[in-house]
Amino acid sequence: MVDRFPVVLRGYDKEKVDAAFDATQESMKRAQQTLASMREQIAADDDRILQLQAQLQEEKNKKPEGNSFASLGANAQQMLASAEQTSTELLERAKQDASSIRTTAQAQAETLINNAKLDAQHIVDDANAKAASILTNASNQAESVTTSANEDAAQLRSETAKTITEQRQTVELELSNAREEHTKKMASERSTQEREIADMKAEATQQVAAMRKSANEEITKLKSDSNDQIEAALAEANKKLADVREQVSRMMTEAQRKASEIIDAAKTKGQEITDEAEVKRTSTMSQVNAEVEQIRHDIAAQQDEATKKVNELLQHLEERRVAAKREADELVGQAKNARDQADSYAASKREEADIQAAAIVHKAGEEADAQIEERRAAAQSELDGLSKRIADLQERESVITQRVSELRSMFSQAFSGFAFGGNAAASGQDQEAAAAAALPVVAPVPEVKPVHNEADDQPGELSGNESAADDHNETDAAPADSADSADSAAQNEQSESSEPSEHQTQGEPEAPTQENPAVSEQNGE
Repeated sequence: MVDRFPVVLRGYDKEKVDAAFDATQESMKRAQQTLASMREQIAADDDRILQLQAQLQEEKNKKPEGNSFASLGANAQQMLASAEQTSTELLERAKQDASSIRTTAQAQAETLINNAKLDAQHIVDDANAKAASILTNASNQAESVTTSANEDAAQLRSETAKTITEQRQTVELELSNAREEHTKKMASERSTQEREIADMKAEATQQVAAMRKSANEEITKLKSDSNDQIEAALAEANKKLADVREQVSRMMTEAQRKASEIIDAAKTKGQEITDEAEVKRTSTMSQVNAEVEQIRHDIAAQQDEATKKVNELLQHLEERRVAAKREADELVGQAKNARDQADSYAASKREEADIQAAAIVHKAGEEADAQIEERRAAAQSELDGLSKRIADLQERESVITQRVSELRSMFSQAFSGFAFGGNAAASGQDQEAAAAAALPVVAPVPEVKPVHNEADDQPGELSGNESAADDHNETDAAPADSADSADSAAQNEQSESSEPSEHQTQGEPEAPTQENPAVSEQNGE
Protein backbone atom coordinates (compact mmCIF):
# COMPACT_ATOMS: atom_id res chain seq x y z
CA MET A 1 0.00 0.00 0.00
CA VAL A 2 3.03 2.28 0.33
CA ASP A 3 3.55 2.79 -3.38
CA ARG A 4 -0.08 2.43 -4.41
CA PHE A 5 -0.25 5.97 -5.73
CA PRO A 6 3.32 6.96 -6.75
CA VAL A 7 3.88 10.67 -7.29
CA VAL A 8 4.92 11.71 -10.82
CA LEU A 9 5.65 15.09 -12.42
CA ARG A 10 2.26 16.75 -11.87
CA GLY A 11 0.50 14.67 -9.18
CA TYR A 12 -0.46 11.02 -8.74
CA ASP A 13 0.21 8.43 -11.40
CA LYS A 14 -2.87 8.18 -13.60
CA GLU A 15 -2.52 4.44 -14.23
CA LYS A 16 -2.33 3.64 -10.51
CA VAL A 17 -5.35 5.82 -9.74
CA ASP A 18 -7.33 4.19 -12.58
CA ALA A 19 -6.36 0.76 -11.26
CA ALA A 20 -7.56 1.74 -7.78
CA PHE A 21 -10.87 2.98 -9.14
CA ASP A 22 -11.23 -0.23 -11.19
CA ALA A 23 -10.68 -2.27 -8.03
CA THR A 24 -13.35 -0.18 -6.27
CA GLN A 25 -15.74 -0.76 -9.16
CA GLU A 26 -15.03 -4.49 -8.99
CA SER A 27 -15.85 -4.53 -5.27
CA MET A 28 -19.09 -2.64 -5.99
CA LYS A 29 -19.96 -5.17 -8.68
CA ARG A 30 -19.29 -8.05 -6.28
CA ALA A 31 -21.52 -6.40 -3.68
CA GLN A 32 -24.26 -5.98 -6.28
CA GLN A 33 -23.88 -9.63 -7.30
CA THR A 34 -24.13 -10.67 -3.64
CA LEU A 35 -27.28 -8.57 -3.27
CA ALA A 36 -28.73 -10.11 -6.44
CA SER A 37 -27.99 -13.61 -5.14
CA MET A 38 -29.67 -12.72 -1.85
CA ARG A 39 -32.71 -11.48 -3.73
CA GLU A 40 -32.78 -14.68 -5.73
CA GLN A 41 -32.58 -16.68 -2.51
CA ILE A 42 -35.44 -14.62 -1.04
CA ALA A 43 -37.47 -15.28 -4.18
CA ALA A 44 -36.66 -18.99 -3.86
CA ASP A 45 -37.78 -18.89 -0.23
CA ASP A 46 -41.02 -17.19 -1.29
CA ASP A 47 -41.56 -19.91 -3.91
CA ARG A 48 -40.94 -22.53 -1.24
CA ILE A 49 -43.49 -20.83 1.02
CA LEU A 50 -46.00 -20.88 -1.82
CA GLN A 51 -45.27 -24.55 -2.47
CA LEU A 52 -45.74 -25.35 1.20
CA GLN A 53 -48.99 -23.42 1.20
CA ALA A 54 -50.13 -25.35 -1.88
CA GLN A 55 -49.21 -28.64 -0.24
CA LEU A 56 -51.08 -27.57 2.86
CA GLN A 57 -54.13 -26.74 0.77
CA GLU A 58 -53.93 -30.10 -0.99
CA GLU A 59 -53.76 -31.87 2.34
CA LYS A 60 -56.77 -29.93 3.51
CA ASN A 61 -58.65 -30.82 0.35
CA LYS A 62 -57.71 -34.48 0.68
CA LYS A 63 -58.99 -34.71 4.25
CA PRO A 64 -62.03 -32.42 4.57
CA GLU A 65 -63.59 -34.67 7.12
CA GLY A 66 -60.58 -34.48 9.34
CA ASN A 67 -60.63 -30.69 9.56
CA SER A 68 -61.01 -29.51 13.07
CA PHE A 69 -60.05 -26.57 15.13
CA ALA A 70 -57.03 -28.48 16.43
CA SER A 71 -55.71 -29.17 12.91
CA LEU A 72 -56.46 -25.55 11.92
CA GLY A 73 -54.48 -24.29 14.87
CA ALA A 74 -51.53 -26.55 14.05
CA ASN A 75 -51.53 -25.45 10.40
CA ALA A 76 -51.77 -21.78 11.31
CA GLN A 77 -49.02 -22.20 13.90
CA GLN A 78 -46.81 -23.95 11.35
CA MET A 79 -47.48 -21.23 8.78
CA LEU A 80 -46.72 -18.46 11.30
CA ALA A 81 -43.54 -20.27 12.44
CA SER A 82 -42.43 -20.58 8.80
CA ALA A 83 -43.14 -16.89 8.19
CA GLU A 84 -41.27 -15.92 11.38
CA GLN A 85 -38.30 -18.09 10.41
CA THR A 86 -38.25 -16.55 6.92
CA SER A 87 -38.39 -13.02 8.32
CA THR A 88 -35.64 -13.88 10.82
CA GLU A 89 -33.40 -15.22 8.07
CA LEU A 90 -34.05 -12.13 5.96
CA LEU A 91 -33.23 -9.85 8.87
CA GLU A 92 -30.04 -11.81 9.66
CA ARG A 93 -28.95 -11.53 6.04
CA ALA A 94 -29.71 -7.81 6.08
CA LYS A 95 -27.59 -7.48 9.23
CA GLN A 96 -24.72 -9.37 7.62
CA ASP A 97 -24.94 -7.26 4.47
CA ALA A 98 -24.96 -4.03 6.49
CA SER A 99 -21.99 -5.24 8.56
CA SER A 100 -20.00 -6.23 5.46
CA ILE A 101 -20.79 -2.90 3.79
CA ARG A 102 -19.75 -1.02 6.93
CA THR A 103 -16.54 -3.06 7.22
CA THR A 104 -15.73 -2.46 3.55
CA ALA A 105 -16.35 1.28 3.88
CA GLN A 106 -14.16 1.47 6.99
CA ALA A 107 -11.37 -0.49 5.29
CA GLN A 108 -11.52 1.74 2.22
CA ALA A 109 -11.51 4.89 4.37
CA GLU A 110 -8.52 3.63 6.40
CA THR A 111 -6.71 2.69 3.19
CA LEU A 112 -7.25 6.13 1.71
CA ILE A 113 -6.14 7.83 4.94
CA ASN A 114 -2.99 5.69 5.16
CA ASN A 115 -2.17 6.34 1.51
CA ALA A 116 -2.65 10.07 2.00
CA LYS A 117 -0.39 10.04 5.07
CA LEU A 118 2.30 8.09 3.24
CA ASP A 119 2.11 10.41 0.22
CA ALA A 120 2.40 13.48 2.45
CA GLN A 121 5.37 11.91 4.28
CA HIS A 122 7.05 11.12 0.95
CA ILE A 123 6.61 14.70 -0.22
CA VAL A 124 7.99 16.08 3.05
CA ASP A 125 10.98 13.70 2.90
CA ASP A 126 11.70 14.66 -0.73
CA ALA A 127 11.50 18.37 0.11
CA ASN A 128 13.83 17.91 3.11
CA ALA A 129 16.30 15.90 1.02
CA LYS A 130 16.27 18.52 -1.76
CA ALA A 131 16.72 21.37 0.74
CA ALA A 132 19.61 19.54 2.45
CA SER A 133 21.24 18.83 -0.92
CA ILE A 134 20.92 22.46 -2.00
CA LEU A 135 22.37 23.68 1.31
CA THR A 136 25.26 21.23 1.04
CA ASN A 137 25.98 22.25 -2.54
CA ALA A 138 25.83 25.94 -1.62
CA SER A 139 28.21 25.43 1.31
CA ASN A 140 30.62 23.42 -0.82
CA GLN A 141 30.53 26.01 -3.60
CA ALA A 142 31.08 28.88 -1.16
CA GLU A 143 33.99 27.05 0.48
CA SER A 144 35.52 26.18 -2.90
CA VAL A 145 35.20 29.78 -4.12
CA THR A 146 36.74 31.13 -0.91
CA THR A 147 39.56 28.58 -1.02
CA SER A 148 40.23 29.34 -4.68
CA ALA A 149 40.30 33.08 -3.99
CA ASN A 150 42.70 32.57 -1.08
CA GLU A 151 44.96 30.35 -3.17
CA ASP A 152 44.96 32.83 -6.05
CA ALA A 153 45.72 35.71 -3.68
CA ALA A 154 48.53 33.74 -2.01
CA GLN A 155 49.97 32.79 -5.40
CA LEU A 156 49.81 36.38 -6.63
CA ARG A 157 51.37 37.59 -3.39
CA SER A 158 54.22 35.09 -3.62
CA GLU A 159 54.81 35.87 -7.31
CA THR A 160 54.80 39.61 -6.58
CA ALA A 161 57.22 39.22 -3.67
CA LYS A 162 59.47 37.01 -5.78
CA THR A 163 59.48 39.47 -8.69
CA ILE A 164 60.20 42.42 -6.40
CA THR A 165 63.00 40.50 -4.68
CA GLU A 166 64.57 39.60 -8.02
CA GLN A 167 64.35 43.18 -9.28
CA ARG A 168 65.77 44.53 -6.01
CA GLN A 169 68.66 42.07 -6.17
CA THR A 170 69.31 43.05 -9.78
CA VAL A 171 69.27 46.74 -8.94
CA GLU A 172 71.50 46.21 -5.91
CA LEU A 173 73.92 44.12 -7.97
CA GLU A 174 74.08 46.75 -10.66
CA LEU A 175 74.52 49.47 -8.04
CA SER A 176 77.25 47.46 -6.34
CA ASN A 177 79.04 46.89 -9.64
CA ALA A 178 78.74 50.55 -10.57
CA ARG A 179 80.03 51.64 -7.17
CA GLU A 180 82.97 49.26 -7.30
CA GLU A 181 83.88 50.43 -10.78
CA HIS A 182 83.42 54.02 -9.76
CA THR A 183 85.59 53.52 -6.66
CA LYS A 184 88.36 51.92 -8.70
CA LYS A 185 88.32 54.72 -11.23
CA MET A 186 88.28 57.33 -8.48
CA ALA A 187 91.24 55.61 -6.76
CA SER A 188 93.33 55.53 -9.96
CA GLU A 189 92.33 58.70 -11.78
CA ARG A 190 90.58 60.86 -9.19
CA SER A 191 92.55 64.01 -9.91
CA THR A 192 92.17 63.85 -13.68
CA GLN A 193 88.63 62.48 -14.15
CA GLU A 194 86.40 64.36 -11.72
CA ARG A 195 84.05 65.45 -14.51
CA GLU A 196 83.79 61.91 -15.82
CA ILE A 197 83.00 60.67 -12.31
CA ALA A 198 80.24 63.25 -12.01
CA ASP A 199 78.84 62.16 -15.37
CA MET A 200 78.95 58.53 -14.33
CA LYS A 201 77.21 59.37 -11.07
CA ALA A 202 74.51 61.21 -12.97
CA GLU A 203 74.16 58.29 -15.37
CA ALA A 204 73.99 55.84 -12.47
CA THR A 205 71.36 57.99 -10.81
CA GLN A 206 69.33 58.05 -14.01
CA GLN A 207 69.61 54.28 -14.29
CA VAL A 208 68.48 53.89 -10.70
CA ALA A 209 65.56 56.23 -11.33
CA ALA A 210 64.63 54.34 -14.51
CA MET A 211 64.87 51.00 -12.74
CA ARG A 212 62.84 52.31 -9.84
CA LYS A 213 60.24 53.66 -12.27
CA SER A 214 60.03 50.32 -14.09
CA ALA A 215 59.78 48.51 -10.74
CA ASN A 216 56.96 50.84 -9.67
CA GLU A 217 55.16 50.27 -12.97
CA GLU A 218 55.56 46.50 -12.65
CA ILE A 219 54.28 46.57 -9.06
CA THR A 220 51.32 48.74 -10.07
CA LYS A 221 50.52 46.34 -12.91
CA LEU A 222 50.71 43.33 -10.58
CA LYS A 223 48.47 45.07 -8.04
CA SER A 224 45.94 45.88 -10.78
CA ASP A 225 45.99 42.28 -12.05
CA SER A 226 45.53 40.88 -8.53
CA ASN A 227 42.66 43.31 -7.86
CA ASP A 228 40.99 42.28 -11.13
CA GLN A 229 41.30 38.62 -10.24
CA ILE A 230 39.90 39.25 -6.76
CA GLU A 231 36.99 41.22 -8.23
CA ALA A 232 36.33 38.39 -10.70
CA ALA A 233 36.35 35.82 -7.89
CA LEU A 234 33.98 37.99 -5.86
CA ALA A 235 31.66 38.41 -8.85
CA GLU A 236 31.67 34.64 -9.41
CA ALA A 237 30.86 34.03 -5.72
CA ASN A 238 28.01 36.57 -5.83
CA LYS A 239 26.68 34.96 -8.99
CA LYS A 240 26.70 31.51 -7.39
CA LEU A 241 24.97 32.88 -4.30
CA ALA A 242 22.30 34.46 -6.53
CA ASP A 243 21.83 31.11 -8.31
CA VAL A 244 21.46 29.33 -4.98
CA ARG A 245 18.93 31.91 -3.80
CA GLU A 246 16.94 31.55 -7.02
CA GLN A 247 17.00 27.75 -6.72
CA VAL A 248 15.73 27.94 -3.14
CA SER A 249 12.95 30.30 -4.28
CA ARG A 250 11.94 27.88 -7.03
CA MET A 251 11.94 24.98 -4.59
CA MET A 252 9.75 26.94 -2.16
CA THR A 253 7.29 27.79 -4.95
CA GLU A 254 7.20 24.14 -6.04
CA ALA A 255 6.59 23.01 -2.44
CA GLN A 256 3.71 25.49 -2.08
CA ARG A 257 2.21 24.27 -5.33
CA LYS A 258 2.51 20.63 -4.27
CA ALA A 259 0.99 21.43 -0.89
CA SER A 260 -1.99 23.14 -2.54
CA GLU A 261 -2.39 20.17 -4.91
CA ILE A 262 -2.30 17.74 -1.97
CA ILE A 263 -4.90 19.80 -0.07
CA ASP A 264 -7.17 19.99 -3.13
CA ALA A 265 -6.79 16.25 -3.75
CA ALA A 266 -7.57 15.50 -0.10
CA LYS A 267 -10.67 17.71 -0.21
CA THR A 268 -11.82 16.05 -3.44
CA LYS A 269 -11.19 12.56 -2.02
CA GLY A 270 -13.02 13.42 1.19
CA GLN A 271 -15.99 14.73 -0.78
CA GLU A 272 -15.96 11.55 -2.89
CA ILE A 273 -15.92 9.40 0.26
CA THR A 274 -18.81 11.42 1.72
CA ASP A 275 -20.82 11.17 -1.50
CA GLU A 276 -20.13 7.44 -1.80
CA ALA A 277 -21.17 6.85 1.81
CA GLU A 278 -24.33 8.89 1.26
CA VAL A 279 -25.15 6.89 -1.88
CA LYS A 280 -24.53 3.61 -0.05
CA ARG A 281 -26.66 4.77 2.86
CA THR A 282 -29.48 5.79 0.53
CA SER A 283 -29.31 2.54 -1.42
CA THR A 284 -29.18 0.48 1.79
CA MET A 285 -32.13 2.37 3.25
CA SER A 286 -34.14 1.93 0.08
CA GLN A 287 -33.33 -1.79 -0.04
CA VAL A 288 -34.21 -2.27 3.63
CA ASN A 289 -37.45 -0.31 3.23
CA ALA A 290 -38.37 -2.30 0.13
CA GLU A 291 -37.65 -5.61 1.85
CA VAL A 292 -39.58 -4.56 4.97
CA GLU A 293 -42.50 -3.47 2.84
CA GLN A 294 -42.38 -6.75 0.96
CA ILE A 295 -42.36 -8.68 4.24
CA ARG A 296 -45.31 -6.66 5.48
CA HIS A 297 -47.17 -7.26 2.26
CA ASP A 298 -46.45 -10.99 2.40
CA ILE A 299 -47.55 -11.21 6.03
CA ALA A 300 -50.70 -9.23 5.26
CA ALA A 301 -51.46 -11.48 2.29
CA GLN A 302 -50.88 -14.57 4.39
CA GLN A 303 -53.07 -13.15 7.14
CA ASP A 304 -55.81 -12.31 4.68
CA GLU A 305 -55.61 -15.80 3.21
CA ALA A 306 -55.68 -17.38 6.66
CA THR A 307 -58.68 -15.23 7.63
CA LYS A 308 -60.44 -16.21 4.44
CA LYS A 309 -59.80 -19.89 5.07
CA VAL A 310 -60.98 -19.54 8.66
CA ASN A 311 -64.20 -17.87 7.48
CA GLU A 312 -64.78 -20.64 4.97
CA LEU A 313 -64.25 -23.25 7.65
CA LEU A 314 -66.62 -21.38 9.99
CA GLN A 315 -69.29 -21.35 7.32
CA HIS A 316 -68.98 -25.13 6.86
CA LEU A 317 -68.89 -25.73 10.63
CA GLU A 318 -71.81 -23.66 11.90
CA GLU A 319 -72.63 -26.13 14.66
CA ARG A 320 -69.26 -25.50 16.28
CA ARG A 321 -69.31 -21.74 15.75
CA VAL A 322 -68.70 -20.70 19.35
CA ALA A 323 -65.67 -22.87 19.86
CA ALA A 324 -64.31 -22.10 16.38
CA LYS A 325 -64.89 -18.40 16.91
CA ARG A 326 -63.01 -18.47 20.21
CA GLU A 327 -60.11 -20.38 18.65
CA ALA A 328 -60.20 -18.12 15.59
CA ASP A 329 -60.04 -15.06 17.84
CA GLU A 330 -57.05 -16.58 19.57
CA LEU A 331 -55.40 -17.25 16.21
CA VAL A 332 -56.16 -13.70 15.05
CA GLY A 333 -54.67 -12.33 18.27
CA GLN A 334 -51.56 -14.42 17.79
CA ALA A 335 -51.33 -13.26 14.21
CA LYS A 336 -51.68 -9.63 15.32
CA ASN A 337 -49.04 -10.12 17.96
CA ALA A 338 -46.73 -11.70 15.41
CA ARG A 339 -47.40 -8.84 13.00
CA ASP A 340 -46.79 -6.27 15.73
CA GLN A 341 -43.59 -8.03 16.72
CA ALA A 342 -42.49 -8.17 13.10
CA ASP A 343 -43.34 -4.47 12.64
CA SER A 344 -41.52 -3.46 15.82
CA TYR A 345 -38.52 -5.64 14.91
CA ALA A 346 -38.42 -4.17 11.40
CA ALA A 347 -38.74 -0.64 12.80
CA SER A 348 -35.93 -1.26 15.30
CA LYS A 349 -33.71 -2.70 12.57
CA ARG A 350 -34.50 0.25 10.35
CA GLU A 351 -33.57 2.64 13.15
CA GLU A 352 -30.35 0.70 13.73
CA ALA A 353 -29.57 0.87 10.02
CA ASP A 354 -30.26 4.63 10.04
CA ILE A 355 -28.03 5.11 13.09
CA GLN A 356 -25.23 3.02 11.57
CA ALA A 357 -25.47 4.85 8.25
CA ALA A 358 -25.39 8.22 10.02
CA ALA A 359 -22.41 7.07 12.11
CA ILE A 360 -20.58 5.92 8.97
CA VAL A 361 -21.24 9.25 7.26
CA HIS A 362 -20.18 11.19 10.37
CA LYS A 363 -17.03 9.12 10.81
CA ALA A 364 -16.12 9.50 7.13
CA GLY A 365 -16.59 13.26 7.42
CA GLU A 366 -14.44 13.43 10.57
CA GLU A 367 -11.71 11.33 8.98
CA ALA A 368 -11.76 13.48 5.85
CA ASP A 369 -11.53 16.65 7.98
CA ALA A 370 -8.71 15.14 10.04
CA GLN A 371 -6.87 14.11 6.90
CA ILE A 372 -7.25 17.59 5.39
CA GLU A 373 -6.13 19.24 8.62
CA GLU A 374 -3.16 16.89 8.91
CA ARG A 375 -2.05 17.58 5.35
CA ARG A 376 -2.52 21.31 5.86
CA ALA A 377 -0.41 21.13 9.04
CA ALA A 378 2.25 19.08 7.22
CA ALA A 379 2.34 21.60 4.38
CA GLN A 380 2.57 24.50 6.85
CA SER A 381 5.37 22.73 8.72
CA GLU A 382 7.21 22.15 5.47
CA LEU A 383 6.82 25.83 4.53
CA ASP A 384 8.09 26.88 7.97
CA GLY A 385 11.11 24.60 7.58
CA LEU A 386 11.87 26.03 4.13
CA SER A 387 11.53 29.60 5.45
CA LYS A 388 13.96 28.80 8.26
CA ARG A 389 16.43 27.29 5.80
CA ILE A 390 16.16 30.37 3.57
CA ALA A 391 16.85 32.58 6.60
CA ASP A 392 19.92 30.45 7.39
CA LEU A 393 21.13 30.80 3.81
CA GLN A 394 20.65 34.57 3.93
CA GLU A 395 22.59 34.72 7.20
CA ARG A 396 25.42 32.68 5.72
CA GLU A 397 25.36 34.93 2.66
CA SER A 398 25.80 38.00 4.87
CA VAL A 399 28.67 36.27 6.73
CA ILE A 400 30.38 35.39 3.42
CA THR A 401 29.90 38.96 2.14
CA GLN A 402 31.41 40.35 5.36
CA ARG A 403 34.32 37.91 5.08
CA VAL A 404 34.97 38.92 1.45
CA SER A 405 34.96 42.59 2.50
CA GLU A 406 37.51 41.81 5.21
CA LEU A 407 39.69 39.96 2.66
CA ARG A 408 39.46 42.92 0.29
CA SER A 409 40.46 45.29 3.10
CA MET A 410 43.37 43.01 4.02
CA PHE A 411 44.59 42.88 0.40
CA SER A 412 44.36 46.66 0.04
CA GLN A 413 46.31 47.16 3.30
CA ALA A 414 48.89 44.55 2.27
CA PHE A 415 49.58 46.02 -1.20
CA SER A 416 49.59 49.63 0.03
CA GLY A 417 53.15 49.09 1.39
CA PHE A 418 54.59 48.78 -2.14
CA ALA A 419 54.27 52.57 -2.84
CA PHE A 420 57.74 54.24 -3.20
CA GLY A 421 58.19 57.89 -2.22
CA GLY A 422 60.65 59.11 -4.91
CA ASN A 423 60.73 62.53 -6.57
CA ALA A 424 62.20 63.04 -10.06
CA ALA A 425 63.08 66.69 -9.39
CA ALA A 426 65.20 65.95 -6.28
CA SER A 427 68.95 66.00 -6.34
CA GLY A 428 71.05 62.94 -7.09
CA GLN A 429 72.08 62.44 -3.48
CA ASP A 430 68.46 62.65 -2.25
CA GLN A 431 67.34 60.19 -4.96
CA GLU A 432 70.06 57.73 -4.06
CA ALA A 433 69.23 58.07 -0.35
CA ALA A 434 65.49 57.64 -1.03
CA ALA A 435 66.18 54.58 -3.19
CA ALA A 436 68.36 53.05 -0.48
CA ALA A 437 65.65 53.77 2.10
CA ALA A 438 62.72 52.54 0.02
CA LEU A 439 64.09 49.31 -1.43
CA PRO A 440 64.61 47.27 1.77
CA VAL A 441 61.25 48.27 3.25
CA VAL A 442 58.62 45.79 2.11
CA ALA A 443 55.38 45.56 4.02
CA PRO A 444 54.90 41.94 5.07
CA VAL A 445 51.67 40.40 3.86
CA PRO A 446 49.87 38.50 6.65
CA GLU A 447 49.06 34.90 5.90
CA VAL A 448 45.36 34.48 5.23
CA LYS A 449 43.98 31.20 6.47
CA PRO A 450 41.16 29.44 4.55
CA VAL A 451 37.73 30.56 5.63
CA HIS A 452 35.77 28.00 7.62
CA ASN A 453 32.70 28.01 9.80
CA GLU A 454 34.59 28.50 13.09
CA ALA A 455 36.15 31.76 11.82
CA ASP A 456 32.68 33.29 11.65
CA ASP A 457 32.33 32.91 15.43
CA GLN A 458 35.90 34.28 16.15
CA PRO A 459 36.28 37.72 14.54
CA GLY A 460 39.03 38.64 17.01
CA GLU A 461 41.66 36.41 15.36
CA LEU A 462 41.76 38.54 12.22
CA SER A 463 42.29 41.72 14.22
CA GLY A 464 45.14 40.02 16.06
CA ASN A 465 46.82 39.06 12.79
CA GLU A 466 46.44 42.58 11.42
CA SER A 467 47.92 44.14 14.59
CA ALA A 468 50.84 41.68 14.43
CA ALA A 469 51.43 42.67 10.79
CA ASP A 470 51.41 46.37 11.74
CA ASP A 471 53.94 45.71 14.54
CA HIS A 472 56.13 43.85 12.07
CA ASN A 473 55.95 46.77 9.63
CA GLU A 474 57.03 49.20 12.37
CA THR A 475 59.92 46.91 13.35
CA ASP A 476 61.14 46.76 9.73
CA ALA A 477 60.74 50.52 9.28
CA ALA A 478 63.09 51.37 12.19
CA PRO A 479 66.25 49.82 10.62
CA ALA A 480 65.29 51.36 7.30
CA ASP A 481 65.26 54.86 8.84
CA SER A 482 68.66 54.29 10.47
CA ALA A 483 70.05 52.99 7.18
CA ASP A 484 68.64 56.06 5.42
CA SER A 485 70.41 58.44 7.84
CA ALA A 486 73.71 56.50 7.62
CA ASP A 487 73.60 56.47 3.82
CA SER A 488 72.91 60.24 3.72
CA ALA A 489 75.87 60.92 6.00
CA ALA A 490 78.12 58.79 3.82
CA GLN A 491 77.01 60.62 0.69
CA ASN A 492 77.69 64.02 2.28
CA GLU A 493 81.13 62.89 3.42
CA GLN A 494 81.84 61.59 -0.06
CA SER A 495 80.82 64.93 -1.63
CA GLU A 496 83.04 66.88 0.74
CA SER A 497 85.98 64.61 0.10
CA SER A 498 85.59 64.96 -3.67
CA GLU A 499 86.67 68.66 -3.50
CA PRO A 500 90.50 69.34 -3.35
CA SER A 501 91.80 70.16 0.12
CA GLU A 502 93.36 73.55 0.84
CA HIS A 503 96.36 71.94 2.53
CA GLN A 504 97.14 69.58 -0.38
CA THR A 505 99.79 70.52 -2.89
CA GLN A 506 99.68 69.94 -6.60
CA GLY A 507 102.21 67.15 -6.54
CA GLU A 508 100.80 65.10 -3.68
CA PRO A 509 98.47 62.29 -4.69
CA GLU A 510 95.07 62.27 -3.18
CA ALA A 511 94.31 59.50 -0.73
CA PRO A 512 91.45 57.21 -1.71
CA THR A 513 88.21 57.74 0.16
CA GLN A 514 86.94 54.82 2.17
CA GLU A 515 83.26 54.09 2.28
CA ASN A 516 81.34 53.58 5.46
CA PRO A 517 81.27 49.84 6.23
CA ALA A 518 77.78 50.11 7.65
CA VAL A 519 76.50 51.66 4.42
CA SER A 520 78.20 49.01 2.26
CA GLU A 521 76.77 46.23 4.37
CA GLN A 522 73.30 47.82 4.24
CA ASN A 523 73.47 48.18 0.44
CA GLY A 524 74.69 44.61 0.08
CA GLU A 525 71.70 43.42 2.02
